[in-house]
Amino acid sequence: MRMQLQRRPSGLPDWLYVAIVGALGLYFVIGGVSWATFIYNGVPVPDSFTTVLATIAGGLVGVLAPSGGSSRASPPGRDEVPPAE
Repeated sequence: MRMQLQRRPSGLPDWLYVAIVGALGLYFVIGGVSWATFIYNGVPVPDSFTTVLATIAGGLVGVLAPSGGSSRASPPGRDEVPPAE
C-alpha cells in the first residue's frame, strides 16, 4: 500500500506552517540545551521550565502529527486471542 501526503486541513500557507514548526523546534532545542546546561552546572531546574518544555513538545507533536486517523480498524495480530463467546 502506498501512502500519499494529504494537504493540511488548517488552511495555513506553507511558509507560515514551516515558520511555526521551525520556531517551535528552535525553542525546543534551545530549551533542551539550557536544561542540560543547568544539570551540568548543578543548578536546580525550576519546575516551570519542565512545564514550558513539555508544552513546546506538545505543540510540535500537535502540528506535525497527521490530523486524520485510520477509518478502519486494524486486523487482530497473530498473538491476540479472539474474544470468548
